[in-house]
Amino acid sequence: MNKMAWITGILTGLMVLLAALGALGTAVESIAGDEALYSAQSRQAVMRANGFASEEEVSAYIGLDPAQQQAAAGELAAYVTGGADALPEMLNENERQHMRDVRALIAQVSGMSRAALTAAAALAVVTAWTGAKLKRRRLPRLIGGLAAVGLLALAALLAAGALASDGFAQMFTAMHGLLFDNDLWLMNPQTDVLIRMMPQALFEQTLLDVVNRALRMLLIVWVTLIVLHAIVQSMIRRHLTEGEDA
Repeated sequence: MNKMAWITGILTGLMVLLAALGALGTAVESIAGDEALYSAQSRQAVMRANGFASEEEVSAYIGLDPAQQQAAAGELAAYVTGGADALPEMLNENERQHMRDVRALIAQVSGMSRAALTAAAALAVVTAWTGAKLKRRRLPRLIGGLAAVGLLALAALLAAGALASDGFAQMFTAMHGLLFDNDLWLMNPQTDVLIRMMPQALFEQTLLDVVNRALRMLLIVWVTLIVLHAIVQSMIRRHLTEGEDA
């Protein structure tokens, strides 16, 4: 494989990485803004985690009935994604500050996702240009495809490994320590409704949902990039052919 083919392959692999990061960020933002996370999924997780058998037990534990929690869920989902500035009244000051931190984090994730997807699209155009003159154009694509498979396998293994052992709690703690510069995320079930609404079981399921949604988003992004690459490369090759004929 000649130098240009190697360059094309490396850029294709980078494009896949950026597409994966963009898909992951989009998935995180999408789930963070899903009301079901804070309502139906929350109540199901509380029921599983505590062995409750009825909605009445869940309501008594959280301190909110289904209707009250649904209303709070709408406010939380809108707030963390920047769609509204109001938080549920039942939150105390520490919980409110933590949600401000979460909102800032989701905004950063959203910006990262858009930047990564934009850069991936730009690389699709660049690789179309660098690969236009290659006779064996499938090899660079193969490198990119293998990179995509490797990323998907790594994500699945990390999620499965964390959930199959006691590693999730350690990972959860480490991630919070990395992402937040305070300890407001360390909540007390006696005083903080957020921790009663969102037990570890909910975050375990959310991790699987993020991976699943990210994989589906990556498939959509990957197909879009392939189409963009093919269109641009076809235009470039047509231009080169016309230049040679002239």
